[in-house]
Amino acid sequence: MKFHVKRLLSVFIACAFISFVHSQGSIVLRDAPFIVETEKDASIQQWLDSNAFYKKLSPDQQESIYWINYIRKYPKLFHDKILIPFLEQFPEAKSAYSKSLSATLISMSPVGLLIPDENLTKVAIEHATDLGKHGAGISHSSTSGSSFQERMNKAGYFSNVAENIYEGKRSSLEALIFLLIDTGVKSVGHRKNILSIEMKRVGLSFYPIKGRPGMFFLVQDFSGE
Repeated sequence: MKFHVKRLLSVFIACAFISFVHSQGSIVLRDAPFIVETEKDASIQQWLDSNAFYKKLSPDQQESIYWINYIRKYPKLFHDKILIPFLEQFPEAKSAYSKSLSATLISMSPVGLLIPDENLTKVAIEHATDLGKHGAGISHSSTSGSSFQERMNKAGYFSNVAENIYEGKRSSLEALIFLLIDTGVKSVGHRKNILSIEMKRVGLSFYPIKGRPGMFFLVQDFSGE
């Protein structure tokens, strides 16, 4: 599994500037399904179901957004019910990064739920489709050469935007766990994007990768606006 993170921030302290997190890591696991034995949270599901756009999304997109919001609302519960069973089933995923994730989730206070956003979803679909159809590697630039900043500006975002990219099996929960553990990424930028109190909206999309059977890109886009 591979993943990539990018962030576009405009911070005004006398003048504006942009900073980027640009990093990549990977985890190799044995090929086995991760079995989760926990019921979905009714309050989160009801809140999501009240969003008309959410109902239009694919099951994969809906599940991905549900789990992102679950960990934001119940970080300690996610640790106990999801992360620990995952690490027990896949001990090869244990590392200093998984330990730091455990520490983060145990000490973390809940943060606001992310609203499923149509515009961000379009951005994610476009980029995942572009990379997947071309059989490209993980990149925040389009295959035509548009940078992350240019893609976001075109979509109407000029600050407080973040993007994660995952490459692996089409599994909403496993993709989220890999991005949260963030093995090999010193900044743990994927984790920070997912758990950031600054972020308010989310859009995401899976797309199959040409020439790599069974492999998918997942693009997650976040906005604090």
